[in-house]
Amino acid sequence: MRVRTSLLILSMCCSALALTSSPDDEAARQAAFDWVRVVDSGNYKHAALMMSEEVRGQQDWLGYFDSQRARLGSVNKREIGEVKHPRAIPGLVGVRNYAVIQFKTSFERKPVATEEVVMAKMGCCWEVVGYRISTTDTKR
Repeated sequence: MRVRTSLLILSMCCSALALTSSPDDEAARQAAFDWVRVVDSGNYKHAALMMSEEVRGQQDWLGYFDSQRARLGSVNKREIGEVKHPRAIPGLVGVRNYAVIQFKTSFERKPVATEEVVMAKMGCCWEVVGYRISTTDTKR
């Protein structure tokens, strides 16, 4: 009986630990959230300048924001989704810590969408190195 109780308590503790995130994850999430709020404001030039210098010239970010983000309208609701930690990001060189932050977002003209903000740890800080909106996902 004691063994079973101990295992139950251990299981509950491990589950609680799995639901919490590290301070590094929290910093990456906050940096991603702060950045998407700039995109939400429509200040696409500033959002592009806030991205890592490494990726600014790899894509026409202003064109992407104009064609993909602007058409969706304002944000009704945004929830943090999962955080993934890939070992590498295609098209980016170097060994860094990466975090892909997913947001489940409801827009004015698209009630179900997923935003992915790709973050890279540069020294002490997290920088945006990628962004993608998927409006074909029907899971919520």
